[in-house]
Amino acid sequence: MQARALAGIASGVLSVFAFTTIPLAEVYALIFLAPLLVTILSTVILKERVGPWRWLAVVAGFVGVMLVVRPGFRELHLGHLAAFANAFLAATSVILMRSLAQQEKRTTILGALVGYGLVFNGVGAAASSFSLPNFGQLVWLMMAGLFTAGGQLLQLLAVKYAPANRIAPTHYSQIVWAVILGALFFHEYPDWLSLVGLTVVGASGLLTMVREEVRLGTVRWNPFSRTRL
Repeated sequence: MQARALAGIASGVLSVFAFTTIPLAEVYALIFLAPLLVTILSTVILKERVGPWRWLAVVAGFVGVMLVVRPGFRELHLGHLAAFANAFLAATSVILMRSLAQQEKRTTILGALVGYGLVFNGVGAAASSFSLPNFGQLVWLMMAGLFTAGGQLLQLLAVKYAPANRIAPTHYSQIVWAVILGALFFHEYPDWLSLVGLTVVGASGLLTMVREEVRLGTVRWNPFSRTRL
């Protein structure tokens, strides 16, 4: 539980650094490696079975990320390394939550993360030139906190009732929101090749989800199957 909290704090710091140093589309692409890494780590650590469709999604998602970042065709910065490290830590956090979900209460796991966050941010504020936010900034900060807490709680519920490698593809829906919010608030528009890459990444996750539902539906309604859900 302590490792999960520390991974969450480190992931947050790295994501802030990445978002403030490299283009948003590239950050999104690298951070969206996390669901792919969850699939890989779930087979190694949790010993969960992963079928060929999910491995195909991993390969397709990696290809999509390469289309966005295009290493070798543009200069890479520390922000790219930070975004990749963030993806790895985020994937590790999901795996840790999956292993803890059956042993610890959701409030305990979430409380540990919040506690570490308060200590880390408190020390950081004390060590820097901290100034009180105005009312408008305070509203935005409160909204960010509520969304973060809600997302953590929903993620805890998800990993408790489903295998980690099946949850992973649902993260790809963030791609659509990332592009929309980036365009609305920051006026940043990915080029056509980046959009193709993001589409490939998203499609790979959706393909896995659809395939899984079709397979489960076939088993549920197959009168000759001895498997019961």
